[in-house]
Amino acid sequence: MFKTKKLILGLGVFTVALLIAGLAVGFLSLKHMKEIVSDQFNQQQLELATHAARQLENQFSNILQDLRTLNQSPSVQYLEKVSWANRIQITLSAMQDNGVLEIGRVDASGKNLFAVHREHGVYRQKGTFYRQDLFVWAKNPEHQQRIRLDSADFRRGPKAPKILRIVLPTYEEAVDDAHPRPGHRFAGYLYLLLDKEYFVTRMLKDIRSGKTGYAWAIDEEGNFIYHPVQEFIGESAFAVRGQREAKISFDRINRIQKEKMLRGEQGTSWYVSGWHRGERGNIKKLIAYAPVRLRGIEKNLNWAVAVVAPVTEIDAVIHTPYLWQFIMQGFIIFAIILSSLTIIGFEWQYTQTLKAEVEKKTRDLQRSEERYKRLVEGAQDIIFSADQEGRFLSINRYGADLLSGRLFETGLSETPSARSREDLSDRFIGKPLAAFFPADGSFHPELLDEIWRTGRPKTFEHTLKIGNVEVWLNTQLIAIKDEQGQVQGVLGISRDITEKKKIEKQMINTEKLASLGLLAAGVAHEINNPLGVILGYCDYMLEKVPPDDPVHKVLKKIERQGNHCKRVVENLLSFSRYTEHSDTISDINLNLETVLAVVENNLLIKKIQLQKELEPNLPRVKADPVQLQQVFLNLINNAVAAMPKGGILTVRSRWNAFADKIEVSIADTGTGIKKEYREKIYDPFFTTKKVGEGTGLGLTVTYGIVNHYQGSIHMETRTEEEDPENHGTCFTIALPVYHSKRETEKKGA
Repeated sequence: MFKTKKLILGLGVFTVALLIAGLAVGFLSLKHMKEIVSDQFNQQQLELATHAARQLENQFSNILQDLRTLNQSPSVQYLEKVSWANRIQITLSAMQDNGVLEIGRVDASGKNLFAVHREHGVYRQKGTFYRQDLFVWAKNPEHQQRIRLDSADFRRGPKAPKILRIVLPTYEEAVDDAHPRPGHRFAGYLYLLLDKEYFVTRMLKDIRSGKTGYAWAIDEEGNFIYHPVQEFIGESAFAVRGQREAKISFDRINRIQKEKMLRGEQGTSWYVSGWHRGERGNIKKLIAYAPVRLRGIEKNLNWAVAVVAPVTEIDAVIHTPYLWQFIMQGFIIFAIILSSLTIIGFEWQYTQTLKAEVEKKTRDLQRSEERYKRLVEGAQDIIFSADQEGRFLSINRYGADLLSGRLFETGLSETPSARSREDLSDRFIGKPLAAFFPADGSFHPELLDEIWRTGRPKTFEHTLKIGNVEVWLNTQLIAIKDEQGQVQGVLGISRDITEKKKIEKQMINTEKLASLGLLAAGVAHEINNPLGVILGYCDYMLEKVPPDDPVHKVLKKIERQGNHCKRVVENLLSFSRYTEHSDTISDINLNLETVLAVVENNLLIKKIQLQKELEPNLPRVKADPVQLQQVFLNLINNAVAAMPKGGILTVRSRWNAFADKIEVSIADTGTGIKKEYREKIYDPFFTTKKVGEGTGLGLTVTYGIVNHYQGSIHMETRTEEEDPENHGTCFTIALPVYHSKRETEKKGA
């Protein structure tokens, strides 16, 4: 019994001591309660300041975007007399609510200014703008895509508005009916004048924190660009307070401005002011501040927005609730202590169960991630994800190897191996897709924007230039959505369909050749007979008519054109009679030497240097020598025709052991083949030569002969516009190596 009483007494003393301690803590917590509420209030002010800062950043970004859009207008780039002013007026009308005062253009000479002012309208001005540092900066080609921002004081007086001048170099890049081809020349610069005080005031004037709190802002130099006290605007935030209330120290707010706000930091604090909304004295204020980061210009600017309110805003809020809290605290603290022990027991048991469940889920998630990683890394497709700005979030190893060009290091004719290599995926993270998928093709930024906007997938085919290799890709872009259906990213899967495209192209050309072969045989025979009659009678008339007779010249012209038709018919007959040639075992180098001996004199006359790189002891191929020589002669003649001013003709032969094919390359340093002609070069009767100089059947016949012997023909070309230094065309023919039956049986064994 004694022990029980002692235990009860001990519990009673402990309970009383605990209650007393609770009351003491309650009194001590009064101060902390005020600090907590103050901090919460300041956090709300911080949200107001941050929201206002983001609005200013967004509005400034919109101004830059509208200025870029205006700079792309043909009316502005070419300063078209009829429309330039109207085009600028439209943009100014849309932007003047943000404080835009004027938009103008200085032409390429730097002597004329064309502008539209918000109040004064359209005007032109002559001057020596070309001497100004601004014009020199804009004319520098390295600044073509940059935007410059500086201060411009166009009005005098102590209360003159602070003007920001935003400048963007202008180049002739746009296309319209009057300018079907852009000149890509420097055209001057486009500028915009922004009243930064009006710009900021419009955003901050209606902000209220509590009942009497307000917002103010400073620029990168520490000057007020907005404050409810009008005479503060434009003055130094470090000096103007002391000038108004010299008896109060403003060291704390000055340190906040210098060490926090002007360094682009955000946070909360307090300081002592000398007044608030007409009330004077030592007034403690809570302050929350956030940076305004103006991006997209040559040198980024940092402004700062602050939201302030006196601490008296929260005193009334604290006292009444805290009194009731203090009373209830004494009644419930004992129950809390007793119940805590029970809760702790249950909590410990629940924690152990939850821990085991979390560990199990973690293991399952790790296994799932490993399966997914093996699936993605093992795929022979480019699998990547991108954010809203079009930057890589992830990419699999195969995609990194392909886009970096590593897969093609061993040559185009070699299949990339799966040997162990360094993983390059991390090098792509954060880089823009546009650096690897150029926007001039089917893959352009608008596709990603549309997927983010609509959430619908997109599938398309496009080409990609990786080094000297052109790859065809089939790309599917899919929106990655969260549980609420909001797009969080874009998943891309690109499959290499280059070989498929080559097969499709080969099938199309084969079908064309088959159709043309049937047509050629019939047309040639039908034309040959009347053509023979025409030439026969023409020859007969030439014998009868004297050479000095005018009719004789007409007959010679008929004979010349008739013989041209005869050559076309002979080419058609040759094209349609592949089976008439014998398939013998041929030496590639011997046939090349034969053709080069024929054209050697012609090369000297055309001032063309011949470079031979013939690999000795090449295996033989199964092909008719006459047809091989025709193929080589057609390609060499085309190369010579592409170098009217002379050049270098390179003829190479090699054995590709990996593919077991003999490869012959005929390359020139000529003008190259234009992009619009490259898909048509194998079409029958297509030629870029003058009338009478070519039939348009040379490459068609060449393609048919190579295809007949299970070979392939590949063309690479660069025009002078694409590469002024290394232009020209290279045709590469690959023919399978001939193996006798005995050799085949040995290999099979």
